[in-house]
Amino acid sequence: MKDIVITGRDIRRELVIFVGCVVAVTVVNAVCIAAYNTSWRELYSVWYAVLAVAAALYIVLIPLRWLGRRLWKKARR
Repeated sequence: MKDIVITGRDIRRELVIFVGCVVAVTVVNAVCIAAYNTSWRELYSVWYAVLAVAAALYIVLIPLRWLGRRLWKKARR
Protein backbone atom coordinates (compact mmCIF):
# COMPACT_ATOMS: atom_id res chain seq x y z
CA MET A 1 0.00 0.00 0.00
CA LYS A 2 1.35 3.42 -0.93
CA ASP A 3 1.75 6.16 1.61
CA ILE A 4 0.26 9.54 0.84
CA VAL A 5 2.61 12.40 1.63
CA ILE A 6 1.26 15.91 2.02
CA THR A 7 4.13 18.36 2.03
CA GLY A 8 4.31 21.54 4.04
CA ARG A 9 4.34 23.48 0.77
CA ASP A 10 0.98 21.96 -0.21
CA ILE A 11 -0.54 22.79 3.17
CA ARG A 12 0.68 26.40 2.98
CA ARG A 13 -0.66 26.77 -0.57
CA GLU A 14 -4.11 25.49 0.41
CA LEU A 15 -4.15 27.72 3.48
CA VAL A 16 -3.28 30.77 1.37
CA ILE A 17 -6.04 29.90 -1.09
CA PHE A 18 -8.60 29.54 1.72
CA VAL A 19 -7.51 32.82 3.32
CA GLY A 20 -7.88 34.42 -0.12
CA CYS A 21 -11.44 33.09 -0.29
CA VAL A 22 -12.21 34.52 3.16
CA VAL A 23 -10.77 37.91 2.16
CA ALA A 24 -12.74 37.92 -1.10
CA VAL A 25 -16.02 37.11 0.66
CA THR A 26 -15.30 39.75 3.33
CA VAL A 27 -14.70 42.37 0.63
CA VAL A 28 -17.98 41.44 -1.07
CA ASN A 29 -19.71 41.68 2.31
CA ALA A 30 -18.22 45.15 2.90
CA VAL A 31 -19.31 46.31 -0.57
CA CYS A 32 -22.84 45.07 0.08
CA ILE A 33 -22.91 46.80 3.47
CA ALA A 34 -21.88 50.07 1.82
CA ALA A 35 -24.29 49.64 -1.09
CA TYR A 36 -27.31 48.91 1.10
CA ASN A 37 -26.27 51.45 3.73
CA THR A 38 -26.57 49.04 6.66
CA SER A 39 -24.70 48.90 9.94
CA TRP A 40 -20.98 48.18 9.70
CA ARG A 41 -21.43 45.98 12.74
CA GLU A 42 -22.60 43.32 10.30
CA LEU A 43 -19.05 43.03 9.01
CA TYR A 44 -18.07 41.05 12.10
CA SER A 45 -21.45 39.91 13.37
CA VAL A 46 -22.01 37.54 10.42
CA TRP A 47 -18.56 35.93 10.55
CA TYR A 48 -20.16 32.46 10.50
CA ALA A 49 -21.84 33.21 7.17
CA VAL A 50 -18.61 34.61 5.75
CA LEU A 51 -16.76 31.42 6.73
CA ALA A 52 -19.52 29.24 5.27
CA VAL A 53 -19.55 31.10 1.95
CA ALA A 54 -15.74 31.09 1.86
CA ALA A 55 -15.73 27.32 2.40
CA ALA A 56 -18.28 26.91 -0.39
CA LEU A 57 -16.16 29.09 -2.68
CA TYR A 58 -13.08 27.02 -1.81
CA ILE A 59 -14.95 23.81 -2.68
CA VAL A 60 -16.23 25.28 -5.96
CA LEU A 61 -12.70 26.29 -6.90
CA ILE A 62 -11.25 22.79 -6.40
CA PRO A 63 -12.22 21.41 -9.86
CA LEU A 64 -11.15 24.65 -11.53
CA ARG A 65 -7.76 24.53 -9.82
CA TRP A 66 -7.37 20.86 -10.74
CA LEU A 67 -8.20 21.60 -14.38
CA GLY A 68 -5.86 24.59 -14.42
CA ARG A 69 -3.02 22.52 -12.98
CA ARG A 70 -3.52 19.82 -15.64
CA LEU A 71 -3.59 22.38 -18.44
CA TRP A 72 -0.50 24.11 -17.02
CA LYS A 73 1.44 20.83 -16.91
CA LYS A 74 0.29 19.97 -20.43
CA ALA A 75 1.39 23.40 -21.77
CA ARG A 76 4.82 23.08 -20.16
CA ARG A 77 5.58 19.78 -21.96
